[in-house]
Amino acid sequence: MADTPLPIYQVDAFTNHLFAGNPAAVVPLDRWLPDTTLQQIAMENNQSETAFFVKTEDGDADYHIRWFTPTVEVPLCGHATLASACVLFNQLGVTGNEIRLQSKSGILTARRDGDAIVLNFPAQPLVEDIMPDNIARALSPEHAIACFKVASRDTDYVLVYDNAATVRDMVPDMSVLATLAERGVIVTAPSDSDDCDMVSRYFLPALGINEDPVTGYMHCVVAPYWASQTGKTNVIGYQASARGGFIDCTIDGDRVHLKGHAVLYLKGEIFLPN
Repeated sequence: MADTPLPIYQVDAFTNHLFAGNPAAVVPLDRWLPDTTLQQIAMENNQSETAFFVKTEDGDADYHIRWFTPTVEVPLCGHATLASACVLFNQLGVTGNEIRLQSKSGILTARRDGDAIVLNFPAQPLVEDIMPDNIARALSPEHAIACFKVASRDTDYVLVYDNAATVRDMVPDMSVLATLAERGVIVTAPSDSDDCDMVSRYFLPALGINEDPVTGYMHCVVAPYWASQTGKTNVIGYQASARGGFIDCTIDGDRVHLKGHAVLYLKGEIFLPN
């Protein structure tokens, strides 16, 4: 049987140099493949996210984009969208300054800003909640000052802590967090340095990712919260994973503008049997 090659790119997102930020796989398509095939490709790539996009004739958008972890499709992903925009602008010859993307979370945009890219994403409101016992067992609950849930279909828990060191030094019990029916747990605290406003981490072993390195979606959650706490409309977030990364966040009503860089790591081909 002949093989049909698909282009594939791997991009480090929310960083301006290789081996930092959050790696994402990007697979441009001429048409949509079966969902089972998309999921198998994402599982084989074994990155926190694989983005797929198809050019669309929809007047409101230029491309239709979808994102898959190694185990499930998700409705919103920032770093893989940034990686996709990097591929479209720098590898596939898109000449305009803005790309409109149709997604399960509505129309998203990615625009050039010098050598950076700015994403326009929906803010993710929070509702107060009580910390579940299993999350308390898995984390460090003694310094948590508030517990929220994301008021959307993502349903992540968000724990607010009183100091950044607690967030940076946290060693969660991933086996407990992997049993959560919800998507994941975000932990966040005010910054203790002058280079950012908040320090956060994101654990989601239930989706096959113990800790996401640098997350655009998560900053659509924590940036509006810390903007409301500080009275600012522009806040800088640092994600304190092993790879780490900064995201410049501007709150604009019910939208968040996420500014970052992305660097191409590799490009190649996927061979699928016909």
